[in-house]
Amino acid sequence: MAETRDETVKLQGTAQYWQMELDSSDQSEKDWRERGRAVVARYRDERETDGYGTGLSKQFNILWSNTETMKGALFARMPKADVRRRYSDNNPITRQVAIVLERALQYGNEVYSADKPIKAAIEDYLLPGRGVVWVVYEPIFVKEKIQVESLDEFGNMVMIDQEEERIADQRCYFDYINWEDYRESPAKRPEDVYWKARRHLLTRDELIEKGFKNAKDVPLNWSPEPTEGYQEEYSEIFSRAEVWEIWDKYSSKRFFISRGYNEVLAEDDDPYELENFFPCPDSLVAIRTNETNVPIPEFTLYQDQADELDRITTRISNLIEGLKRRGIYDASVPELSHLADAGDNDFVPSENFAQLAAKGGLQSVFQQEDIAPIAQVLQGLYQQRNQVLDTIYQITGISDIIRGSTKASETATAQQLKAQFGSMRMRKKQSEIAEYIRDLFRLKAEIIAEHYEPETLAAMTALTITPEMMQIMRDDKLRGYSIDIESDATIFTDEEEEKKTRIEFLSSFGAYLQQAIGIANQSPALTPLAFQALRFLMGAWKVGRTFEDVIDRTEAQLTQQAQQALQAGPQPSEAERIAAQKMQTEMAKEELKQQGKLADIQARERTSGNKVMTEAQSSQARANAKKELALLESDMKIAEEMNKEARDELQR
Repeated sequence: MAETRDETVKLQGTAQYWQMELDSSDQSEKDWRERGRAVVARYRDERETDGYGTGLSKQFNILWSNTETMKGALFARMPKADVRRRYSDNNPITRQVAIVLERALQYGNEVYSADKPIKAAIEDYLLPGRGVVWVVYEPIFVKEKIQVESLDEFGNMVMIDQEEERIADQRCYFDYINWEDYRESPAKRPEDVYWKARRHLLTRDELIEKGFKNAKDVPLNWSPEPTEGYQEEYSEIFSRAEVWEIWDKYSSKRFFISRGYNEVLAEDDDPYELENFFPCPDSLVAIRTNETNVPIPEFTLYQDQADELDRITTRISNLIEGLKRRGIYDASVPELSHLADAGDNDFVPSENFAQLAAKGGLQSVFQQEDIAPIAQVLQGLYQQRNQVLDTIYQITGISDIIRGSTKASETATAQQLKAQFGSMRMRKKQSEIAEYIRDLFRLKAEIIAEHYEPETLAAMTALTITPEMMQIMRDDKLRGYSIDIESDATIFTDEEEEKKTRIEFLSSFGAYLQQAIGIANQSPALTPLAFQALRFLMGAWKVGRTFEDVIDRTEAQLTQQAQQALQAGPQPSEAERIAAQKMQTEMAKEELKQQGKLADIQARERTSGNKVMTEAQSSQARANAKKELALLESDMKIAEEMNKEARDELQR
């Protein structure tokens, strides 16, 4: 058994093995690819023409109409990455890591036009049934000369020049993969896919530039489909090598092979070091069954109705073409030949008008074909076509509300109900696309966290990158446990609904924030619980993330105050504090009275020679005592007013 496994592993590293794997994938998806090409041709209105661009058959391109409607309903704007702490703690490092990753992702969206590959993949999702976006990481290396210490032949320390390679820049972006350029291992479920591949069409110079082994010997065996004016002598110019980039999950390796060449061009071990290895999420598939992972184009579900629609349209066109004014007239009245060419308000002269009138007028000498039956048939065909259209809309789930078509007789409530239930199937597709973009963001964030240098992150985000932040980003477990990556909506938001949501948030936030601060002041030990509940409340609104930093600082400040209060011991109540102030005032009064009495006694005991001076001193002492007493009473009054205001504020 071991020998068999060893032989298998050895075989997996050969070009012949991967040629067979690619052939197996081609065979399993052959029917779908043929159907997909037919669907794309139908969307592009590729049909036989008369040589002047006009189709020989008439079509009602319902596929193009439905696809364009779905594009706008499914993807109106590129969503923003939503990176947040997985848990509502007050760890400032995890918050900073979340901000760094979010800014880095948003920078990539803006610089590399992330919406273009997403839109292209959605079009493939709606037409052939499979959309693929690849996450590409490209470090840019430069070589620099540095001087290092070395020993010469005599053992002396000398400085020598040496080239050192360093990372000058780092890029990570979304790359659209055409559905014809993507392959994967045959499987029933997406999680069972063990290899994925994408095709590159490379010139000879590109093969050499990428450093592929024996690049000069690789055959250029791919050329575009011949078109009118295509000349054989230009085949070398347009020819390319069909190179497949294969990611093998079993061996954790990436292989490069060329169809028709029996050597592996290059291989490397786990280039990105991703958690799930593949640089792309599970494909964006329109319809998938449990029996196979091969997609089904949605158009095939209503193709019969679309064909009937075309037949009805062709018949209508032919009948309209036959709706011409035709008839016969009496040759003895030559003026009738000019009547057909007459314009509006033109009168044709007649030399024998009296004779014509005697015969009974135009009705007697001219008779036209009856077109009433044709008009009736046309009316019936138009009704039938509308019925077929309704059937198609029922199959696809595209309601008239989504198409922007409503009846004037419908009330606003009726339209709202139709929009609510008519968009249920649409929401499923919107959710699938939003989840796909979220998975792309997670892959990109994983690459940024694992491979980006602190200098690159600092330049992209305008933030200071600390070693503690890099430790969390580099550690798979810490990053996964601390950071959650989502994306906001891919569709346009309702501005009025957004305003309503913000007002509701501010109302709830303000009310509970006041309560949380009150709880923290009255019961310091409950401060963490109050603010944890506040974060729970904020989690219901995305906009609440804006206040996270302020909430953390407020909690830290109140917690510090609470700790200081606990260290100082139990604090007296408001009533106890007022009573203590009154007692201090009474004690001060009594002390001043005793000081006055003492001054009088001392004055009487002094000699009569000093009587006048003593009385003056005693009088001054009593005056000073009265002044201090007045100041104390004033301070007491001010303190009582401040305490009253504090009690009123707490009651409010």
